[in-house]
Amino acid sequence: MKTYKLIAPLLAAIFAAGCGGNTNAAEPDVTGTSVISAVPEISDTTEDIAPVNSSSPSAHGYSELLNCLYFDRQKFDYHLSRSRISDTNGELLCGVAPHHLAAGHFIAGLYQTAAATRKKTDTVIVVAPMHYESENTLCTSRRSWNTEFGTAENDTEITEMFCSELGAARDDDMTEFDHSASSHIPYIKYFLPDAKVACLLVSPREAADIPQRLSELLAKAAEIRSCLITFSIDFSHYLQPDEAELHDAETLEAVTSCDTARIERFTNNNVDTPYCLSTFVRLSEKLGSTISAAEHGNTFTVGELPYSPMLFEDGVTSYFVFTAS
Repeated sequence: MKTYKLIAPLLAAIFAAGCGGNTNAAEPDVTGTSVISAVPEISDTTEDIAPVNSSSPSAHGYSELLNCLYFDRQKFDYHLSRSRISDTNGELLCGVAPHHLAAGHFIAGLYQTAAATRKKTDTVIVVAPMHYESENTLCTSRRSWNTEFGTAENDTEITEMFCSELGAARDDDMTEFDHSASSHIPYIKYFLPDAKVACLLVSPREAADIPQRLSELLAKAAEIRSCLITFSIDFSHYLQPDEAELHDAETLEAVTSCDTARIERFTNNNVDTPYCLSTFVRLSEKLGSTISAAEHGNTFTVGELPYSPMLFEDGVTSYFVFTAS
């Protein structure tokens, strides 16, 4: 049994306070040295991530399915009630939404928009940051996902492309345990019930050429499948709201102007995973799509809470939904 399986309840409590990203494009945001046992820094305060279901079969290695460990049906339904379809200039081809479940209505809105604008979706590919230390810088899994709405089947052909063409490691435990990809799976199954899924976790230690290599592979996948490609990304971390807004404005300008060089130099002040955001922008260009900012907020505004420096003493996390259609 791997170390982080033993600390699942502790990490669940920490996730209830938020999630952190990398402090720069080269260093992972971890505090330990064991394979995946490091605890991420806390970026903000929220209770919108469900406790780990430590009694689930997969948590003890008995299931062939991955579980959505942070799913909470009551909070899921609440986020559905707040979500909306974004205006797009045609079919949604790829997009960005948070993985922080405080902004679950933003995640729901992205997939609701996909369901409303796409005629067919064979596969949803989720590219997400890796929050825990690992000897591998790219991780994936061939396993399907167990959700309350049925099994989200794995697109094993796309998954194998991640392994054979990018050198991604097959790590079922990392894929399941990291909330960055699993937060999206219930929304995918709910809004796009017939779509298969394929997830890729990207470490901030990955080589600097990954945005180019990955965007080329994703464009290739879009040629052989009717794919929706989504990026699970949170933005400004650890800043007070006014300062976060300044960095969010800088991020918005870089994304809408497709300035990938600038994006790849960003730190946690702007985005948790610059490489993933740069990949989204590069892919949008390859697909001939137009990027729009559909939603924007932070843990202060999306939670509809009165602002208090004591409540947000560690700062807020910012969220965007970007669509490319």
